[in-house]
Amino acid sequence: MFQKKLPPIKVPPPPPKKFRFPWILFVFVLVWSWFVWDSLKPDLPKPFAPPKFYSNQCQQDIRATLLSGIKGATNSIHLVMFGLSDRPILSALSKKIEQNVPTTIFYDTGGSPKVFRYLQGGKLHPVKQSSLMHQKILILDNETVFLGSANMTSASLRMHDNLVIGLVSRTVAKFLKEHEPYDPGYLKTMVGGQEMEIWLLPDPRGHALTELRKQIRSAHKSIRIALFTFTHPGLVEEVVDAYKRGVKVTVVIDMHSGLGASSKVVEKLRQAGVPVHLSRGTQLLHHKFIYIDEKTLITGSANWTKAAFYKNSDVILTLHHLNKEQKKFMNSLWRTVETTVQ
Repeated sequence: MFQKKLPPIKVPPPPPKKFRFPWILFVFVLVWSWFVWDSLKPDLPKPFAPPKFYSNQCQQDIRATLLSGIKGATNSIHLVMFGLSDRPILSALSKKIEQNVPTTIFYDTGGSPKVFRYLQGGKLHPVKQSSLMHQKILILDNETVFLGSANMTSASLRMHDNLVIGLVSRTVAKFLKEHEPYDPGYLKTMVGGQEMEIWLLPDPRGHALTELRKQIRSAHKSIRIALFTFTHPGLVEEVVDAYKRGVKVTVVIDMHSGLGASSKVVEKLRQAGVPVHLSRGTQLLHHKFIYIDEKTLITGSANWTKAAFYKNSDVILTLHHLNKEQKKFMNSLWRTVETTVQ
């Protein structure tokens, strides 16, 4: 008996799916983009906060930070700079002059030979001396201060190894503005609850040098030094003495200087057993800092030479009792410095 075939059952097509906007993905991309943008935008120092550290070796764009500060200035700009030639910086300063923002600039004629060409209309003070006008100070709106080892040249801001300190303090800004280059001065104050000392060089009486030696003698555990030039014999003695009394000392010197002007000091330190390393690469290790016991930082524009303390116009800044964030920054910077040595 044959079974009758039943007609095929027609299955209706599924209803078209409604488009659902991927809100979860959209929110994720939005939040991720915000974090990326927030991490890339310049983080300027804030009022009532401790000083902030900046270094290109810690993946920070010093030029972008300074540009952001200059572009945001509305009342005044005061600049004391050895090397001033970076085009974006000059352009930003020129626009501020055009906007009638009072702009005062002291510069070394040897380090900044073409400033007049780009900054006409500003209050320009060329400094020409047999010694260097070596300061690197920017003051915005009479309260925001940047100082350190970085010149405002393209190479210094983008390539060379530098450390810059940013802070907001009308007291510090007023002190620095009242002292023109080659006018010695000393200030002890608090910034964001943190004790700070500033010396303006040259210092004929040697107070700044005496204090630096005193700070080296105060070290109990560790001393980390990164310098472009190191030739001062008295400071060599202090470093060697610290090493001999059991302090863990490490010195890093720029390769070009270490094979040239600083070569005798490198040899003396090595003969005493002090670990000394030279930087690698074509960029300059342009630092001028000593980091003591992970609690005190001494930095600025001064190399460790007799000329820096007694002849040049320089600045030295000491920060006491570094906070957790500052210690984290300096430890990270030091790890980077140590990975780029011979």
